[in-house]
Order: sequence, then structure tokens, then C-alpha cells
Amino acid sequence: MKKNLYVPDTIYLLIRIKAKKKYIDSILNLLYTSIAPTHKEQSCQEYKILKERDTIIVYGKWKNKMSLEMHLLFQYHLALFEETLPPLCKKISIQTYQELEPPITALSLN
Repeated sequence: MKKNLYVPDTIYLLIRIKAKKKYIDSILNLLYTSIAPTHKEQSCQEYKILKERDTIIVYGKWKNKMSLEMHLLFQYHLALFEETLPPLCKKISIQTYQELEPPITALSLN
């Protein structure tokens, strides 16, 4: 029997950073400092930094919306994304997503 992996309260964070080319390494080093404190958050289920050329993605998964909102208010996060990173970037986009339960189909019942 398949285990249902859908959890309706789970919320996902996607931060897309378009870096100024000469600052890519600096931005990555700054983002790396956010990994340890974020992983210590009890409700953080996943947190990764991904890169493709001059685009950096911060991907996170939290237990629920309230825990993600708390994360976004922590001083280390606010300082990083509101003060430190903006001068090094062309653009920063922060979005949250909630997983939708897939519809039951003949394929999903196998």
C-alpha cells in the first residue's frame, strides 16, 4: 500500500536571485551562512541552495504557513534578504507555494 505523501499544511518557499555576475561567489557564501540556522528550525523540513549560471534558487519546505512566516521574520533572514543581498543582485523574488492534492485517477490507484 502506498503511503500518502500529501500534507495539506506543508508550504514551500522559492527565492529566485538573479545575481550580478561578479558577486555570484559572494552571494553563495552569504547564503551558505543561512543553512545551519535554518536547518535548526524545528518546522523546517528541507532547505537547499541551487545554482544555474547567474541564477540562484533558495528552496525550502516548512511544516505550515505560520512556521514559514516566523522564519521570514528571523533577524538573520531579514538582514540577509533586505540589507546584505540586494546591492549584489539584479533581482530577488520571494514566493510561497502550497501543494495541491492530486486528483484521484486510475493511474494513481495502481
